[in-house]
Amino acid sequence: MKKLVPDPPPVLRVRPGLSPEDALRNVDEHLKGALCALNHLPRQALPRHQTLVSDAILDLKICKALLTVARYRTTASVPIS
Repeated sequence: MKKLVPDPPPVLRVRPGLSPEDALRNVDEHLKGALCALNHLPRQALPRHQTLVSDAILDLKICKALLTVARYRTTASVPIS
């Protein structure tokens, strides 16, 4: 019998043995994809909708910055792009 719902791609699977480094790498890739998708949206006609898109972009950029800090594992200054 054919499966109605396919298995998720490997990047979406949380599996035993997933290292913290691999998890962080997956998070980074998902954030990049989400930022890319949001940045390709056309300017929204309603200001309220444009504000929602802009806020989502800002939230994702903050997540990327926090992810960069988490990777360094130090309290020293960390370059944020």
